[in-house]
Amino acid sequence: MEIAYLHLITNHIPIIGVPFAVLVLLWGIWRNSDEVKTASFVLFALVGIGTIAVYLLGQGGEDFIEDLPGVSHDAIEAHEEFALFALVSVLVLAGVSAFALLRYRLFRTAPAESSTVFPRWAGLVVLALGLTSTAVLGYTGRLGGKIRHPEFHGSQVNESGEAENTDEADDESGKRRGRNRGGR
Repeated sequence: MEIAYLHLITNHIPIIGVPFAVLVLLWGIWRNSDEVKTASFVLFALVGIGTIAVYLLGQGGEDFIEDLPGVSHDAIEAHEEFALFALVSVLVLAGVSAFALLRYRLFRTAPAESSTVFPRWAGLVVLALGLTSTAVLGYTGRLGGKIRHPEFHGSQVNESGEAENTDEADDESGKRRGRNRGGR
């Protein structure tokens, strides 16, 4: 199995995992359930580990496809540079989640009478980090899609393997091509 393929199938771990864990955390905050919050924190930590693998597989994927026809080197570089931000954001999210689990669940210092394990701020901080990571991952995935998916950026690959821009251009009359079809 090629490493590029492994990157393509594993990149869904953080892209789907983080938003899913955010939804679980929202459910836990809404229900005020420490068990559900714990589950979301564990999911964030596991997704963080998976994201490391996705990032490392990305380098091998680049080596595999960078010389293929129709592959934009600029798109690869943009994706690679932003993937580092995505990795860092998910690792920070996973680290804060793991800290909350260790500090407030495993090594709990609150009295036994306390009705909740996690302080409210911990859930809200992890939620903010999760939403931020979701946005960063979504944009990183979009940049990655531009490498071999011309439908994401209005390009088609010609016979020589080079991407051609197919966005509608202004014609001489200043009207956009294609908008005057059917008498409109």
